[in-house]
Amino acid sequence: MFDENLLHLASAIIMLAAAIVPMYLSLRLKSNLRILTILLSLFIFIHGIYHLAYFAGQEVLGERLFRTISIVVLIIFGGVFIYMVRSKKEKLTV
Repeated sequence: MFDENLLHLASAIIMLAAAIVPMYLSLRLKSNLRILTILLSLFIFIHGIYHLAYFAGQEVLGERLFRTISIVVLIIFGGVFIYMVRSKKEKLTV
């Protein structure tokens, strides 16, 4: 059980650090990619909070709230991505 807690802590640190890159990109981009990078960074950040909740011993909070929210954000990301790709009027440009 102790090793599992350390894995959740390491995952939380890695996920929260990994969210920095798309957050920075979302500040720099001006096109439709900005929406995608915001959603991606939101997913990564919330998933990091999910691991942090598990590390803190809040499994119920992590499972029911943060995991669910991260899945919903990831599904929204996929829907927005498909919409942008299929849209003939708006192209994915940087």
